[in-house]
Amino acid sequence: MLRLAALVVGALLALGANWLFWSLPNRPYDLEARPLGIIRSVSFAPFRDGQSPLTKQYPSAAEIEEDLTLLKGRVAGVRTYTSREGLEVVPEIARRLGIEVTMSAWIGGEADVNDREVEALIRLANAYPDVIRRVIVGNEVLLRKEQKPEALAGYIRRVRAAVQQPVSYADVWEFWKRNPKLAEEVDFITIHILPYWENHPSAVEDLEPHVMAAYDEIAEAFPGKPLLIGEAGWPSAGRQRGPAVPSLVNKARFINGFRALAAERGVDYNLIEAFDQGWKQKLEGTVGANWGLFSTDRVAKWGADGKVIENPHWRAHFLATTAIALALLAWIAWSAPGLSAHGAIWAALGTQAIATAGTAAVLAEWSVAYSAWRLGWTAIAGLLTLLTAAALAMAFRSLGRPETAGPPWARRAARLYAFWAVLAVAHSFAIAFDGRYRDFPNALFALPLAGAALFLAARWALGWRPRLAIDGLFAPDSGTVLGGDGRAILFGAALATAIAVAIGETLANREALVWAGMSVALALPFAFGMRLGARPVRGG
Repeated sequence: MLRLAALVVGALLALGANWLFWSLPNRPYDLEARPLGIIRSVSFAPFRDGQSPLTKQYPSAAEIEEDLTLLKGRVAGVRTYTSREGLEVVPEIARRLGIEVTMSAWIGGEADVNDREVEALIRLANAYPDVIRRVIVGNEVLLRKEQKPEALAGYIRRVRAAVQQPVSYADVWEFWKRNPKLAEEVDFITIHILPYWENHPSAVEDLEPHVMAAYDEIAEAFPGKPLLIGEAGWPSAGRQRGPAVPSLVNKARFINGFRALAAERGVDYNLIEAFDQGWKQKLEGTVGANWGLFSTDRVAKWGADGKVIENPHWRAHFLATTAIALALLAWIAWSAPGLSAHGAIWAALGTQAIATAGTAAVLAEWSVAYSAWRLGWTAIAGLLTLLTAAALAMAFRSLGRPETAGPPWARRAARLYAFWAVLAVAHSFAIAFDGRYRDFPNALFALPLAGAALFLAARWALGWRPRLAIDGLFAPDSGTVLGGDGRAILFGAALATAIAVAIGETLANREALVWAGMSVALALPFAFGMRLGARPVRGG
């Protein structure tokens, strides 16, 4: 009876903790109600899942019309980045829907492609002067170093001499100050202000001073030239950069605040972008694929009521993880008759940690799997998560007999834990030396860390005194996974790469600091294994 009562108490404690885990980060955020009117313009790249300019899989005319129809009434205009690749139909469709178009020519490093882009832009601008109100020749060409300013100016002159519409070039705002003569070649200046991507990123709370300082600096440098903010936006997912935190709530806050600021200051603007672009993950990581106002499935990221929820499906995830945890707990209670009352409470907390951390890890990977290679990695990560969850469940099942030496699963669990630690070091190394577009997989690595830590805490509370060494982590005599040199190398590498990540990402990046701490914590059992060689003994 006491054991049953402990199981119920433990399950209730776990239930409460699980509710807090899912509900607290997903409280509705109410956007400030302001009369913002219709969005002035949005970047329009109508690629769907499986389509990409990299693979030359382009959207059809029907898909483009469907997307523009979805935007009708929400935006006054759209901005394209090319006049080819299927987007030749945009002006005609936009005319029927009453949407203005800022048409562009994509300028890169291939002269023949650039010539075709310029010719297509001129042809469309002259055919649809009532719809195409302005044109842009080149996007961040100087930033990518694909053309010299003189060569770029030549393309601009060709277009300017052949069309009636105002002509511009678009780049990050600093590049206009570095190339002031280019302003003489355009009718208006198009600048990109993206606080997330700045060399010194800023938090979403610093929207107004950062954006308007950049805008005013360019306006002062080029008096009399009309300005267009050609790209402004915030990512809804991806890795943190300094104090800039991608999230759905932060995106909504930025868009809402920026539109109010633009209306107050009379600033002409274009938001990036209409739809998430999964293909950009290959170029810019997770964050590159998550700048849209709509998902790749064409679902608006928040509604007209102004309420934004980071994870609108959190209740379903809470119920699923609760059910998984209860099933694991029932299995442990049935298969481990020696489980004490205190052990039952720890087992309830442990199974909930396994279910919640494992599910959160899989969801985090699945939600950003936009490409075939990322889907493959998600499958591997899912399998690794499943194996780890099984090993941890076996560990909590053993709480009924802590004195048992070396069950068969213990060596496998220790090896699996070591594999996670090696993966963490490898990923920290990659972030430290080439981390701009790499995610911090905190959710994925939380499972082995949280599960093992909770299991050790349970063992300690129940009177078993395991050393923290890897070969005593789950049970006595679970076996030495790495030799002394291997353990020293792994812990040293974990510590060195964690320090490199923390320094490289700055102390303002909380996500990076958490990752650095997690990677060192995963390696701690190897550090203890280097120094402590005595067998664990039973404590009182």
